[in-house]
Amino acid sequence: MRIKKFTCLNCGAPKVNEYKSPYIVCDYCGSFTDIDFTLGMNFWNQSPLDNVGYAFNKIDYMSRMQYALQKKDKEEYRRLQRGWDYYYRTYPAYLPPSIDDGYKYRDYLDVCADSSTEAGFDPKYHEHALKQQQLQQQLTYNYVNGQPKVNGEQFFKLAEFFIGVTKEGFKVFYENPKYAVMHELLPEQVHLKMKLSMFVQAWIPYLTDEDVEKFLKMTGFSMQYVEIEKPRGKAGECSNCKAEIYVPEGSYKVYCEKCHRTTKVQPVFKCMSCGAENKVPDNPGSQSIASSAALKTD
Repeated sequence: MRIKKFTCLNCGAPKVNEYKSPYIVCDYCGSFTDIDFTLGMNFWNQSPLDNVGYAFNKIDYMSRMQYALQKKDKEEYRRLQRGWDYYYRTYPAYLPPSIDDGYKYRDYLDVCADSSTEAGFDPKYHEHALKQQQLQQQLTYNYVNGQPKVNGEQFFKLAEFFIGVTKEGFKVFYENPKYAVMHELLPEQVHLKMKLSMFVQAWIPYLTDEDVEKFLKMTGFSMQYVEIEKPRGKAGECSNCKAEIYVPEGSYKVYCEKCHRTTKVQPVFKCMSCGAENKVPDNPGSQSIASSAALKTD
């Protein structure tokens, strides 16, 4: 089987197992690491009835938030933002897998409401949104072999602006002590990669082959768009729901796509230098285990 390559930010391993939710979790260390835009769109479109209900409620919410914004009622605007968990109740597949209990969900919604409110009342945010909208409206398309392809010169103006503003915004957000919990719930490196990854995946179908190469180099995603052979491994069992999982050689924690939990498949790892055994930490990808054991078993 040949699969799309998603590389873990923590341990560097490729995604091996088939995934059934938009979010990509590493099969070697259990780290949340990326998002699949196409699969996300499939989840979005799988229930037309849900989409109609969501669209109706969103119009109502947006009109009330706009009214609060016009009245400069920050407290009401924030209250409305906090109540927009209707999004995740309608599309639970879009909730990041790192938000795996009620307390994290509460904290995550609080941060989303607070940061969205700050952005809503920030003139700079609206200037950026207007500029991006103008750049998108200036895009023109040509048909190549029956497929619409965007004008490269115009597109890269948009891409440079989007990437620059996104990186700047993430830096400010994650440096704010008010949002410190996000370093645990959705780390900056992962969050930024997801944001850029969605942008890349959304635009690649509309670029010429030459522009695709330029775009991937520009965003640092060149190595994400190669196909690899499935590595050696064996069948295993999820420790939570008992579903069958594929355990690639050298993995420490494998993510179950059925119950969305990880299973430890190796309790210890050996140091490459002295051979001493060490207990596998809860988050093996963020520790020195990757360099000590080189993701290999003896």
